[in-house]
Amino acid sequence: MIHDSAYTGELLRIALALVPAILFLVALRALDSYKLVSRRTVFTALLAGALAAGLCFAINSIVFVQFPRYADQYARFGAPVVEEVAKAVYWIFLIATARVAFMADSAISGFAVGAGFALIENVFYLQVLQGHGVGIWIVRGFGTAIMHGGVAAIGATISAYLLDSRQWRGVRLFAPGVLAAIVLHSFFNQSVQSPVVSMVLAVVGVPLVLGCVLYLSEQSLRRWLGGKMDRDIDMLDMIGSDEFQQTRVGAYLVSLQEAFPAELRGDMLSLLQLTTELSMRAKGDLMLREAGVETAPDPELDSMFAELRYLEKSIGPTGMLAVRPLLSQTPRDLWEMHRLGQGLR
Repeated sequence: MIHDSAYTGELLRIALALVPAILFLVALRALDSYKLVSRRTVFTALLAGALAAGLCFAINSIVFVQFPRYADQYARFGAPVVEEVAKAVYWIFLIATARVAFMADSAISGFAVGAGFALIENVFYLQVLQGHGVGIWIVRGFGTAIMHGGVAAIGATISAYLLDSRQWRGVRLFAPGVLAAIVLHSFFNQSVQSPVVSMVLAVVGVPLVLGCVLYLSEQSLRRWLGGKMDRDIDMLDMIGSDEFQQTRVGAYLVSLQEAFPAELRGDMLSLLQLTTELSMRAKGDLMLREAGVETAPDPELDSMFAELRYLEKSIGPTGMLAVRPLLSQTPRDLWEMHRLGQGLR
């Protein structure tokens, strides 16, 4: 009987330490109407967070051993810097390479990284803090773990917002998000003497903030889909019309006749038409996904993307600079092309 009670207690503390962050991540992805983040991306983000936790454990252990007098100050101010920078590496990679572009998928990816980090951290503490009561695992599972995911999600969301609204690049695009994650993490660590207060703030604050992010992102995505789809249709109609040379796009291509031969300008027009068609396919697929309709991968996509790469190579760097103003390849356009190329899976 005593053995069964101990076994049940062990299962309970494991569940409290590990399950809340995973359940929150599952719920966050389920609430995303467009299901923009694939299971593979979520799994990879969890793995990236786990690797970040291992790296931070090594760094933090060295600091605690070498500077024991400053352990408390480091835990409050130094560790948040190290841990948030380590967690940020993967969500920065996702945004920088246009694998995510909207606030919702950035938030989900960021939370997944934080959840992976928290899982490894809590596995470590399960070994170190054996024999402690249930209370500490409630705090760690619902407080610290949710905090790790939440602050990373907020940091990624801020960067996605800046990318979309201001078209920022480089350090100034990601620095505000990383800094916000560090400050929030450090603020959480200040309440070491009041862990229940920190837990309540995390459990209440993170769902509230991320719920608002999902709602605003969904509204923004719907507006973007409708407006951009209309522009894509207008572009294809113009390309196929007899009056194309009188349009703004046609006049621009004609203006390039002294700089580029006719065959190269023909490739530019083909590239414009192909990217517009691919853009429309991606948006149409997103609209179907919002309606709950799963689409099978298009067998023509491989050949279309092969042609796209051929045209880009044929046009060359100088020609691509000249035609790029017509392509309107914003971060969201690059993102949708990437997802379409991956079969939206």
